Amino acid sequence: MPRGYQRIYKHVFYLRKPHYCPDCGTKLKKIAVSKVVNSRSPEAKDFDFRSGDAYMIGDVQFTWDELECPGCHKRLDVNEMKRIEGIDPSKKETPEKVLTLIMAILVLVILFLACR
Repeated sequence: MPRGYQRIYKHVFYLRKPHYCPDCGTKLKKIAVSKVVNSRSPEAKDFDFRSGDAYMIGDVQFTWDELECPGCHKRLDVNEMKRIEGIDPSKKETPEKVLTLIMAILVLVILFLACR
């Protein structure tokens, strides 16, 4: 039984776009994938055990999103799908997109409040 839980949010904008199976062409769906990792195991180096100001010790369940084909049940992680689509997997999502979205929301809120 895990002593802690950690949800990993990566590639949020990338996962919102439609993606298609490279084998059968079916639209992929986003699924949650979990793995229990012990903080003292060799694979712990691939996971972040920090939680706020604390550090989780022992078994921790990590959950993240991947893509799966409902037709042929092929499962693809985000980096693999990016390589298939010809996108550099090391390229991170630009913070400009996030800032633009936040600014648009703020403008809408200001306009809504001004019209009241």
